[in-house]
Amino acid sequence: MSTTLNGQILGRTHYATRAVLERELGRLGLTFVQALLLNALAAADAPLPRAEAARRLVDAVKVPTATAHATLAELIAATLVAPLSTDVSRVALTPTGRHTQQLVAAASAEIGARLWADLSAEDLAVAARVLEVVRRRAEQTLTAV
Repeated sequence: MSTTLNGQILGRTHYATRAVLERELGRLGLTFVQALLLNALAAADAPLPRAEAARRLVDAVKVPTATAHATLAELIAATLVAPLSTDVSRVALTPTGRHTQQLVAAASAEIGARLWADLSAEDLAVAARVLEVVRRRAEQTLTAV
């Protein structure tokens, strides 16, 4: 039986793999968007302005800006992220937040290794190229006026 690559296959794959990750995130007391924001802050070279942290989440998962700011507030309330004592408009991971983000990264890596395990490097490279083209086209569609 032949399967045609289309939006339905992509969506079902996304939601299935996301559900596996969300099960692990739930054990850490995190939501998917909270984990993504922790990742964005961990990847930053320096503390980020609150607006920039929120923008990175908006860009990553296309949530409304208000949702991104609410997610940041949740992480601050959970003491995983904190405003800088010298500039409260900028935020960074706390030591607990950094540790939690490392647990998220490890769980994500383990899940990815398990789900992608028996696929050839060539198949993975082709899939990555195709998905990246589709993602860029979708981004362009969203920004087109």
